[in-house]
Amino acid sequence: MIIAIANDEAFNFTYQANIDDLRQMGEVVFFSPLADPHLPVCDLLYLPGGYPELCAGQLNANTAMRQSICKYVEEDGMTFAECGGFMYLCHDIDNSEMCGVFNISASMNNARLHLGYRSMQLNGIEMRGHEFHYSEIVSANINEGVSVRQCQTSASGASVSTALYRYKRTIAGYTHWYWAESGFRNTWLKELENI
Repeated sequence: MIIAIANDEAFNFTYQANIDDLRQMGEVVFFSPLADPHLPVCDLLYLPGGYPELCAGQLNANTAMRQSICKYVEEDGMTFAECGGFMYLCHDIDNSEMCGVFNISASMNNARLHLGYRSMQLNGIEMRGHEFHYSEIVSANINEGVSVRQCQTSASGASVSTALYRYKRTIAGYTHWYWAESGFRNTWLKELENI
């Protein structure tokens, strides 16, 4: 299995333990949505968090990469995106066009901190992570084929509005998940394969 991970100035928020876990599954290759002309050949695409809002113009300008990622998703490529990676899959960030996998607009206008530990049950395993972002969804005209699942709780066990978005074999959302203790193969990959 080849796992492609976005890694540049826009996408650089990852847990090293998660990367190590992916290396147990196959070959990890890194690429830059800012600079590279297309997505490398892969079996799994991981778009981690970062600061795409600071590089929105550059990400928008790399049309070939955006089209390459859209094609991969539409052809049922397994994709996992969190926080900044999720924003990159949205229609736009403050009117700078992104990949458009989800017909959702993200914005830094009226930015406020969304912060907290998150947990949920996935394939019989309790998944834990955290939410840390200032952007918010300002337009969510959900496109056909997309499902929205609100299943996360805070550290105190209270339900939170943070959602997981699914389209074909793509899962995305704001939460940064720590899956190293349970293994990506046992949690997220199983979920992606069942979509």
